[in-house]
Order: sequence, then structure tokens, then C-alpha cells
Amino acid sequence: MIIRNNKNIFISILLAAVLAFTVSGCTFAAGDMDSAADETADLSWSASVEDEAADQSDPAGNATQTEDVVSGEKYAYQTLDDETRQVYDEIVYSFSNREDVTVSTTDESVMELAYTAVRYDYCDFFWVDQLQFVQYSKGDEITSLEITPTWSMTEEEQAEIQLQIDAEANRMLADAPTDGSDFEKALYVYETLIREVDYNENASNSQNIISVFLNHETVCQGYAYATQYLLEKLGVACTTVIGSTDGQTHAWNLVVMDGQYYYIDTTWGNTQFIYRNENGEDLSEEDILRLEYLNYDYFGVTTEMLLMTHEPDSAIPLPTCTATADNYYVHEGLYVDAWDADVIGGIIRNGYENGEGIVRIRFSDRELCRQAEQYFLTDSHLFDYCGELQSVKYLQDSNSSVMVLVFS
Repeated sequence: MIIRNNKNIFISILLAAVLAFTVSGCTFAAGDMDSAADETADLSWSASVEDEAADQSDPAGNATQTEDVVSGEKYAYQTLDDETRQVYDEIVYSFSNREDVTVSTTDESVMELAYTAVRYDYCDFFWVDQLQFVQYSKGDEITSLEITPTWSMTEEEQAEIQLQIDAEANRMLADAPTDGSDFEKALYVYETLIREVDYNENASNSQNIISVFLNHETVCQGYAYATQYLLEKLGVACTTVIGSTDGQTHAWNLVVMDGQYYYIDTTWGNTQFIYRNENGEDLSEEDILRLEYLNYDYFGVTTEMLLMTHEPDSAIPLPTCTATADNYYVHEGLYVDAWDADVIGGIIRNGYENGEGIVRIRFSDRELCRQAEQYFLTDSHLFDYCGELQSVKYLQDSNSSVMVLVFS
């Protein structure tokens, strides 16, 4: 609805899903999982102002002059054309300096794309509540757009919270393999966040890193931003990707490990999220056991594997990830693509002897996994390779080609 007031200023309410976007409705594509409820996007305001009122900001409609913003190495930034890059830099300047800025475009779609790219590339604007904009026009012609963000805290509060975030991030990274490979750094961050941060759909500040580093509970957006925040501190290139799973909004990461692109979904690594029960019913004994362990199925995956369950937003073009060397199962020697009882038995034996109490083996397809189940479990050949083993529990997932054995 559009209402004219006596000052000839038009105000319209817009549902700005791109400009005020939440991704708390994370879902896991398991057959027995209920979908998490998606939240409604916040409302953003846009004012269309007659030309005579335009001098409140910039009567000439000129873009605000901003200092250079260094975003050249950011992934989403590199996918943009020159016009959109300029607007991107203006948004980053606005957020960084807490200033209203008249951008260098009058095309709302350019501004929205630039903002989406900023949301991919910058994980640390925790003080930004939402991006609002004012539209100045003369007749039917839009003369300028001014972004007027709202802030969730004062500048003093921002500075204090930044200190707390950095202190906690540094604590988390105290034992990180700073001289290790990208794989080792990414795996450390992945495991640390899953072990220290609970999945909670009701977490406060769930759309930013406050939820992770100060409250230790979050949703997918917080996991993705925290993964990016810590990896960047370790010098590993990373961006957040926005999309959906099973029709619900979701966020994960695109990471460069040892020179190749991979996807990582930290949320889906948290078995607390995967096997949570939203109906208040008791968990099965098997699911309770699963909660004790991490899930590595979405650490270092290819585009082909990702697209089986995830659908990235189309606004930002993404690379086709084909490398497998830093996939968790491949890198750790836990991937099997051909039947060889002695090779598989050796992996099981090593898992039993290393004292971790669990072994995970990923097979190239479900049929090969079933063959291993039949041979090692049903036919009991497992004990040929682990002679002292008294019992074993098999965590079965009919939709997966991963065999998970828990020794006892």
C-alpha cells in the first residue's frame, strides 16, 4: 500500500528478502527428519521522495565519495561487474563507518546484487541490523539511492563485543595447526566449532557471529560465518554460500584448500542438528549414540555431491568443484571405490586399533556399501580382522553410502 502525506513524500513498505535476509530455517535432507520452520524476512522501508526534497541528502544525486575498500581477493566481489563492485564497496564503507551513503547506481537490482555479494564475503558485520534505502526521484525518474542501515548496537557496544569475539576466537584457535596444510586448518575449525557450539533454532543473534563466540549456540548462518571468520584468521580463503536444502533457507561455505575449491557444511557436521527430534519424542538408542560423534559427510565435497542435497542461490556464480584430494574420507584413506575385502578389513582394523572407538568408511555407491555390510556384519567377517573385538554397533543410514562402526 502507498500512502501520500502532506509533504509530498511517498512511503512504501517492501518485503526485502534480499536486503534483510535470515537463514535460520536449516534442514537436513534425511528421510526421517522434520523440516525446521523458516523465518519470515524482516521488513525494510523505502522512501520515494519528490525532487524538491532531495536536498536532504545530495541534491545533485551524486554518489557519496568513499575511500578505497580493499575487497579484491574476496570471492563474490570477483564475480561482479565494475558497476556492481563500486556499489559493493560503498555498502562495505557504509557498514564499516556506520554512515548513510548515496550509492553510484539508481538500479535497485544492482544494489541488491552488491549487497548479496557483501553478505557472502563479509562474515563480521555483526552490528548491522538491516540495510534500508531511500529512493529519490523526479517524476518517474529515479535520481539517486541512499542506503541508510540500521544498527543493532551503539558504536561503543560494537567495540566491546569485537574485543570479546576476538578473545574467544583466539582461544578457539590456540591449538590450531598454524603451520599445517589448508586441510588440517579447515578440519580443526570444523571440529572445534561442532564440539563447542550447540545447534539451537532459538539462539539469539543467530544470524551473526555473536551467537557463536559469545553464546556458543547458533544456526546455519552462525556456523557458516564463524567457519569463515576462523579460517580467514588462519589464512584459508573462504566465503559463505546462501541457498536452500529441502526447500528451507540454509548457509554453508566455499573453501579453498591446497589450491582447489571445496564445499564445507559445518551445520551438517553437527550430529546434534542432524538427529535432533523436533517433536519432543524420545530419541532412539542409535540416534543417542550418533550424538557422540561428528559427521564428516559434508567436509570437502564436490559440486556433484553438494547438489544432491543443497541448492545454492543463483545470484552469485559458483565454481564447479571437482577436486577430491581434500575430501575428508579421501584424505584420511577412508574412501573405497572397488570391492577388496582386505583393503576394507584393513581400514576397519586400523580404526579399531587407533583407540578412537569408531571408524567411518565412505563407499563410492550404496551397492558397494551393502556388499560390505553383508560380508563384514551379516557374515561376521569383521572378526577376521579384529580378533579381540567383543561387539560392534553399526550406525545405519539407508540414504547414505557411509559405514559407521562403533566398537565396544
